[in-house]
Amino acid sequence: MKARTWGAWALVTVMLMAGSSGATWWLTTRASQSQIPPSMRTSSQFRRFVSTYELIRRQSIWKNSPQQLLLGATNGMVNTLHDQFSDYLTGGQTANLNAMLDPTYVGIGIEVSFKASLVIQAVFPGTPAAKAGLKAGQQIVAINGHATHGMAPQAAMDLLHGRAGSQVTLTIRHGTGTRRFTLTRRTIAFPTVSSTMLPGGIAYLDISEFGQDTGSQVQAAWHQLLAHHPRGLVLDLRGKPGGELTQALRVADLWVPKGPVVTLKYKNQKRDETLDSTGPGTRLPIVVLVNGNTASAAEILSAAIQERQGGELVGTKTYGKGIVQEVIPLSGGASLKLTVARYYTPDGDYIEHKGLTPNVLVKEPAAIAPSDVPSQDPQLRAAIRVLEQRIAKDSGSR
Repeated sequence: MKARTWGAWALVTVMLMAGSSGATWWLTTRASQSQIPPSMRTSSQFRRFVSTYELIRRQSIWKNSPQQLLLGATNGMVNTLHDQFSDYLTGGQTANLNAMLDPTYVGIGIEVSFKASLVIQAVFPGTPAAKAGLKAGQQIVAINGHATHGMAPQAAMDLLHGRAGSQVTLTIRHGTGTRRFTLTRRTIAFPTVSSTMLPGGIAYLDISEFGQDTGSQVQAAWHQLLAHHPRGLVLDLRGKPGGELTQALRVADLWVPKGPVVTLKYKNQKRDETLDSTGPGTRLPIVVLVNGNTASAAEILSAAIQERQGGELVGTKTYGKGIVQEVIPLSGGASLKLTVARYYTPDGDYIEHKGLTPNVLVKEPAAIAPSDVPSQDPQLRAAIRVLEQRIAKDSGSR
């Protein structure tokens, strides 16, 4: 497992070997193994630490083990940072985090609904179903020859899923007849992107999180939208907590001109780096919907579009997370999630605890969830108005 820039992670493992002569401590890092410096071993704080360990082991009436005490010491070190984003993760917690960042399943790439009949609700871009030409709204009348009428939902899902490389045959209602599609199952990332064309030639694209496959999903969705010759784009990043920085950069390539997207500044200044968009970017006007839960990678992308592409932010002030974590692997499957850098927008702004200020402030109405339906979403209606004004302005300047 490689260190993953998601936050920032760095890890030290402290190993204790207890013997009759006392305790010997060794410090292990990813790069090297070295004995603890003499200045630390002879310090009063270190002696108190060793004494505390030995007293607990010898005299405490409560059950304890060296492993338990070392785990507590490790957690204690991390907690002294007073950083809500830094954590020591056990092997199980690390596995759960990896599963969250890498949500995949084996299938053909459709979402179905179970009502009076089995209907395709959505077809995910770039999947076997999309390549075969399946469309949302089509009715599945049989799976591998088994009629779906009256079939239990779990039974239908069991038939749709299977091993990667195996095949499944769907019988689709087609006019007054049916048509059969034989598809090969493969590993598919859960979609983090949805898109549609709104009235007036407005493209709408929503990114739920920046997962491991989000960059390619956005690219596929964007090329599909371009086929409809949109006049502008509404990018919905409301409620998006961020994710992997590398994926935010892949998305920036589509909309931000070649040049800086974000600058990372580390404790060791020699590591400082500016990460660029490779382009080509787009000249289409963009409006980005943001709110108080737009954070991290979503803020990086929003700032780059606002400062370098000329896009406008609509909504409320963003969360304000201007720090980066890395997940660094440790022995035994454990890892350390550690804040290792600050990030700065292309204009040099550090937004920690400050956030991005929208060009157009539109408060979130109570009890109304963000959506892609303008009639149901006042913030989306406002974003479309701003985009229409920008389109009209750009057309008048030609």
